[in-house]
Amino acid sequence: MIVKRSKYLIVFLLIIMVMTSVLSACGSKETGDPKETKEVQSTTTATNTPDGNVNEVIDPLGKYDPPIEVRIGRINDDYKFLPGQTIDKNEVYDDYEKELGVKLINEWVVPSSQYPAKSNVIISSGNIPDVFRVDGLQLRNLVEAGMIEDLTEVYKKYAGEATKKIVTEDGGYAINAATIDGKMYGFPETSQGFWTSNVLWLRQDWLEKLGLQPPKTMDELIHIASEFVKNNPDGVQGTYGLGVSKELGQLNGFFNGFHAYPFQWISDSNGKIVYGGIQPETKAAVLKLAEMYKEGLIDKEFGVKDESKINEAFVAGKLGMIYTHFAYPSVGGIMDLITNHPDAKLSAYPMPSADSEPAKAFVGPTAGMFWVVKKGFKHPEVVIKLANYYIKPDTRTDEEKEAHNKPYQEAGVSPWQYLILAFSSPMTQINEHRRVKAAMLANEQPDKSIMTNNEYGYLKGIYTYLKNPKETNKQEIKTGWMYQGIVGTPNSGAEVLDYYFTNNLTITTPLKVASTPTMSQKMPTLTKMEEVLYTKIILGEAGEADFDKFVADWKKQGGDEITKELNN
Repeated sequence: MIVKRSKYLIVFLLIIMVMTSVLSACGSKETGDPKETKEVQSTTTATNTPDGNVNEVIDPLGKYDPPIEVRIGRINDDYKFLPGQTIDKNEVYDDYEKELGVKLINEWVVPSSQYPAKSNVIISSGNIPDVFRVDGLQLRNLVEAGMIEDLTEVYKKYAGEATKKIVTEDGGYAINAATIDGKMYGFPETSQGFWTSNVLWLRQDWLEKLGLQPPKTMDELIHIASEFVKNNPDGVQGTYGLGVSKELGQLNGFFNGFHAYPFQWISDSNGKIVYGGIQPETKAAVLKLAEMYKEGLIDKEFGVKDESKINEAFVAGKLGMIYTHFAYPSVGGIMDLITNHPDAKLSAYPMPSADSEPAKAFVGPTAGMFWVVKKGFKHPEVVIKLANYYIKPDTRTDEEKEAHNKPYQEAGVSPWQYLILAFSSPMTQINEHRRVKAAMLANEQPDKSIMTNNEYGYLKGIYTYLKNPKETNKQEIKTGWMYQGIVGTPNSGAEVLDYYFTNNLTITTPLKVASTPTMSQKMPTLTKMEEVLYTKIILGEAGEADFDKFVADWKKQGGDEITKELNN
């Protein structure tokens, strides 16, 4: 599966935003309803069975006494530490040992950019650490080599209810991806697959100024783009209608409006796995983009401009419409839109469709990385206990949290980075939006006793912004505007995602594995071919016949082989 690097950068930006409110050196954090996360602490009580035997007592957070040593491989991206702490000895590691009886020993540490290569070398050597993180192809290779433990039973026994709820919330994809031949060999590092899903962001004030309605069809969208170019609502030279960058994956929403899914694997009408980038619907979408480019609705220099340049145009008032992820207001610099244009309104809408069938948003895989345990390690359940520990609720008072976090905040240190296992609910932001929206509609004030830290912070920020929306030079107003755009109501990014999920307007990958041998070797070249062709067609340098030739070449140069592997 090809995922654009920029998506990972965006995810990191939002993580930074969210985690500022929940810093904790022990790594504890709340996800979803605090009443749900407390279930992870439950312990199975020993009871006598009818035949006189005693049932096994299982504690999802049971402490090893004496402590056990766990050798790991991990990432260190120039992390900052308080005086006296290092990547090998820090408060997070101390808490693992104090509370779980798990003494972590870093067998090797590399930057994230070097981690794939390093882990491949370690796997090839046959001398893997006790616990480490792998991708889907590495997982399969380790299973075939008999190098890692089957975690099926320890997951059933030791996973807390909250842990199970999170990793199964995606309908089973994450567990399926971690399962080979009916056995679970890795703990899936779940995340929000909907980061790949697009919403349509529009300058609402431009629509209102021109007397236009939000688009429900592709024809209406193109008409709006044309009106934006003709009327230049902010009076800025060089205004154009639809934002397009050289990273064409940014146009997923436009393609989805044609029921097209380039750069993705999907199911056809017979349930067979096929590649979206070679389907007729994709050809129709690219040819429509070529028409829009010819009519001047797309920046003539899009082929040499990355996403950061598109964002700069948006902030400068040159652009009125863009397809992108639900958290677009959190992207660096976007908040300056309301500083430059205090009357600007940014609204999110569902993707318009090119025909009578509603557009369906692609939801990406919710697990591409997995935590595995070395074959023969005496305590394979440790990886499940580490997962339980990651989401256990923080029971400290606000005052205790503030006192503990202060030296970290003053030093610009984020101790959560030292955690070795992190995962999140595939529905986190949607669930948070639902609770924030309910509070806004009921005019409820922020209340820490019934809200998570995130929800409390979002609602407080939104109300601050709504009370003084014109004071756009103040950071707290800009931050509140950002929260409103991401999780508030009406017309927030998460509200559109909720609409997709509520109305069954999503499709997801049918893949049961993250990669195949041929895919890892040939997919980068095939993807480059795809990107180059689309760009040439949009620029008018290639046409319909070239698309057909690309499809034939794609199949011959490995595409058919990959498709066959995926369908076996």
